[in-house]
Amino acid sequence: MACDFQLTLIRHLPTLANVERRYIGWSDESIIPPTQVFSQPNRSPDLIYGSNLRRCQETAALFYPNTPYQGTASFREMNFGNWELKTYEDLKADPLYQNWLSNPETVSPPNGELFHEMGSRVLKGLNSLRHDDSVVVTHGGPIRYMLMRFAPEDRNFWSWDVKHGDQWTLRWASQQCFEEGKRCEFLSVERLMENELM
Repeated sequence: MACDFQLTLIRHLPTLANVERRYIGWSDESIIPPTQVFSQPNRSPDLIYGSNLRRCQETAALFYPNTPYQGTASFREMNFGNWELKTYEDLKADPLYQNWLSNPETVSPPNGELFHEMGSRVLKGLNSLRHDDSVVVTHGGPIRYMLMRFAPEDRNFWSWDVKHGDQWTLRWASQQCFEEGKRCEFLSVERLMENELM
């Protein structure tokens, strides 16, 4: 399919907190070194964009070992505030947490950020991209947000199953369509890892 603008989104590989099913937002953990990479990305961009947290930088270094990496806070995971590194079991009795699960657009974690605040950061990061075939290594929350905003089908945030090591490719007919915030015309996902540790 001929296109003028393509965006590739890769979710970082898992950390120990991910395996333990903890909310990991701005904590700066390293990935668990994978035993085997299932497949290498099929392109070699000049620059990889992504979150400035280690787990994204380390994932990019595995998949693109010879490509420079430009990390920015714009592509960080949501800030979970007081819920950082807690599990569902830790939080399930908290009415505010239950309200957040049902209403993430209007309720925020204590000392964390609102859903739209994360979304604004992510859009700022996207607007700073300088390539028409960009690769962004980021987190589950930002990827779900971008899919919610730009996927061909209109689906809510929680309906997207974004696994560690997933590579999502979005294509628009033109860069102008992307810049205007239109939904992409093509979407595909590829598993870069043999299996999910979680």
